[in-house]
Amino acid sequence: MSNELTPAQIQRLIEYANSFDTERNKRWVNVSHKLAIFDQFLVVTAQGLGKLDSKLLIEDELLVQQGSTSSPFGDMSDHITMSYLWVLGAYEVIRSLEQRAREKADFLPEQKESLQQLKCRFERLRIPLAKFEAAKKHSNTDSHIAYPGVNTQLGISWQVSQDTWITRRELSDSMLELFESINA
Repeated sequence: MSNELTPAQIQRLIEYANSFDTERNKRWVNVSHKLAIFDQFLVVTAQGLGKLDSKLLIEDELLVQQGSTSSPFGDMSDHITMSYLWVLGAYEVIRSLEQRAREKADFLPEQKESLQQLKCRFERLRIPLAKFEAAKKHSNTDSHIAYPGVNTQLGISWQVSQDTWITRRELSDSMLELFESINA
């Protein structure tokens, strides 16, 4: 049995690697420069998260429309894993900005409340994903595991309580809109 890929398999891998929402990626690149007020490295981090978000968006759309992603491997494991990693990385950006805004009155004063609210939304998902425990604010209602699933409109989501699902897309949209509101 040969390990060589066929031309069709190679083409599918190339298409998979190159599929992303160009307009969404441009929005991320534009807002990333506003984050230099925190640290220059955050520009690169936001652009990386934005590029990943732009790819996950396409995969979510395919998942919703066709019931599968474009993964040449025929499963959703890569998509779920990349969505999970995006949440962990994006949370750290929001956490860092919120902490600075809380500690320094002149840092993003117009976004302070929105940063706090978004951080709480991310925490509710991030804590069970990363620590396998419910977020403290929801310890009486939430599971210690965030169970992955598919929202029929927005794609990858996680169930954190009996009646609460959190989608990656909603977190991403909120984060991008918040960054766009920064007047740097």
